[in-house]
Amino acid sequence: MRDKNEKDPIYTPCSHMLAICCFVCGICGGGRGAPYSGSKEYERMKGLIGAWEGTSNMGKEGQPIRVEYRLTAGVSAIVETLFPGTPEEMISVYHDGNGKLSMTHYCMLQNQPHMKLLKADADRLDFMFSGGSGIDPKKDAHMYALTILFVDRDHIVQNWTF
Repeated sequence: MRDKNEKDPIYTPCSHMLAICCFVCGICGGGRGAPYSGSKEYERMKGLIGAWEGTSNMGKEGQPIRVEYRLTAGVSAIVETLFPGTPEEMISVYHDGNGKLSMTHYCMLQNQPHMKLLKADADRLDFMFSGGSGIDPKKDAHMYALTILFVDRDHIVQNWTF
């Protein structure tokens, strides 16, 4: 017979966490449907997956820049990390909303402008500010437009408008 003050080894905090993890993994991993395929513009952005290096013409002219792109959320979102691992690190998350590409930028200015695709062609994506959090658009500095130019397979240009 067990002492009433003795803990039942089956119900330790670690086993509770393991049970929760198994439950979540069962929900998220077990119900995977067909592979995700996004809008034409989303699929174009997927071609950027990997690390890119270049220079900036904003702020410090010629400043080296590193940008990394990776897929997340079952391939339904693209995370862009600008200045990874530095105090200036920022991310943007691109995803399709109702079949149209949009993005949210998590800025070092501590705001989160949301942008929707305004127009696109084979060589260009134009995004325009459509709201956000942490922003009073009438008085706060924030990104309100982004153009991504696909120069060739190995070169892109981003033009940010504040």
